[in-house]
Amino acid sequence: MWVRSATEADLKAVHELLVSTWHATFDDILGRETVDAVTARWHGIAVLKANLKKPYSEFIVADNGNGGIDGMAFASQSEEGKASLHQLYVRPYTQVQGIGTMLLAEIEMAFPDVRTMKLEVIERNTKAVNFYERKGYTKVGRNEDWGDPNCNEPVLVMEKSLESWNM
Repeated sequence: MWVRSATEADLKAVHELLVSTWHATFDDILGRETVDAVTARWHGIAVLKANLKKPYSEFIVADNGNGGIDGMAFASQSEEGKASLHQLYVRPYTQVQGIGTMLLAEIEMAFPDVRTMKLEVIERNTKAVNFYERKGYTKVGRNEDWGDPNCNEPVLVMEKSLESWNM
């Protein structure tokens, strides 16, 4: 397993990873229909291709060495000194093997002038909330109405200082 920059050739596999991971993670929370709508809007090939080309961003994959992608992450510099982690997903059957930690570490190191990494996580996704807390992220806010389509799902805003970066 190694972490590398995503390429256009990876986008179909990344799309499949996102769709399957979202269904495994969020069908019970948001409902299958909402997950279908979210993945169609946010995880389509055209959206992923635009992310791949976005300036001041990092789009990476966890390549399993057997022709598969077991995780992905995407972040971008949002303002001076800050970056936003938009996506970090690992296939459910490969979770708790260090892949998420490797992806997060690579993203945190990708922005040398960034002092703070910010993210939003669905509050009821306690597995992800706990993961980010273990990695040094703290809750700094809460948004009541996340998502498009309108999910009416609360999300936590979390941040981590990267000034003394460590895993």
